[in-house]
Amino acid sequence: MVTPITPTRNQIARMAQDDPELTKALEQLFTVAGAAPVPADIAALTILVENNAYDSGVANNKAESYQPNFQKIDYVDFNRVGPHVPAARRMQWNEDDGTIDVGLNADVVLQVGQEMQFYAKNTSGGAIDNGTPVMFTGALGASGKLTFSKAVADGSITSLYMMGVATEDIPKNGFGYITSFGKVRGFNTSGAPYSETWVDGDIIYFSPTVAGGWTNVLPVAPNLDLPVAVVLNAATGGSGSIFVRMNTGQYLTSLHDVHALSPSDGQMLAYNAANSRWQNTTPIDVNDTTARTLVWLEAY
Repeated sequence: MVTPITPTRNQIARMAQDDPELTKALEQLFTVAGAAPVPADIAALTILVENNAYDSGVANNKAESYQPNFQKIDYVDFNRVGPHVPAARRMQWNEDDGTIDVGLNADVVLQVGQEMQFYAKNTSGGAIDNGTPVMFTGALGASGKLTFSKAVADGSITSLYMMGVATEDIPKNGFGYITSFGKVRGFNTSGAPYSETWVDGDIIYFSPTVAGGWTNVLPVAPNLDLPVAVVLNAATGGSGSIFVRMNTGQYLTSLHDVHALSPSDGQMLAYNAANSRWQNTTPIDVNDTTARTLVWLEAY
C-alpha cells in the first residue's frame, strides 16, 4: 500500500499558483485522500476541484483582459518633441520648460514641480477672465471646494483672503483653476487696460482701485501691498504672460510678539516684560509738567 503524501500549505499554494480557493480545495483533497476516501468522496472532491479550477480560470481571464490598462513598468520615457497636443488627462514632456505637462482640461496644463493651483468655484456673480486676481470667499462644505471672487485690495479685506490669479476663463457659478505659483498665459499684459504701460520684468500688484485688476504702481497703506507677480512677456491681446508668486504680506499687529488691541491715534509700541510682548500704549506728553516730573523721579 502506498503511503499518502501530505504536502505543506506552501507546497499546495505553489501547485495552485497561489490561487487561494484552489489552494483550499487541494488541501481538502489531500486530507481526504490520506484517510482512504470512498468513491463518493473522490467524486465530490473532483467536482470541488474542477469548480475551483474553473473559477480560478475565469478570474485569470478577467485579469488578462484588464492587463493592457494595468501594466507593471519600471519607467516611462516621453518623446522630447511633438506633436504635443494638450488634452485633459494627458501627460507629455515640455522641452521648453523642462518638465512634465499634465492636461487638467482643454485649456489648463499643470507643469509638474513648477506650478501650484486651486480648483474652486466662482461665486462672484459674474464671469471671471483668465489673468484676473481673485480672493478666497468661502467653502462648499462637504465637497471640499473653495469659492472665490475678484480680489479687493483696498484694505477693506484682509490680505489673508487673497488667493491667486485665474488661469482660465471661468463662468458665473462655474469651477476653474486658480494659480498661486507659476505661469499664467494668454491675456493682455501691456498695462493698457489700466491706463499703464508695463514692460518685461515689471513687478505688478493687485490693484487697490479696481476689483480683480492690476497695477505696476506700489500701493500705499492702508491699501494692500501685494507684489504677487512679474511680467514675463508684456504684450497686448492674448499673447501676454506673467509669473505668479503669491505673497500676502504681513500686518504689524499680526506679528507673534505684538499685541495691539484697538490702537488709536498717537499711540506707540512699548515692550511689556511681564507679558513678554510689545503693546500699544499712549506716550507721555512732553509738555505735561507732572509727567516730566514723574519721568525725572523714575530716572533718579
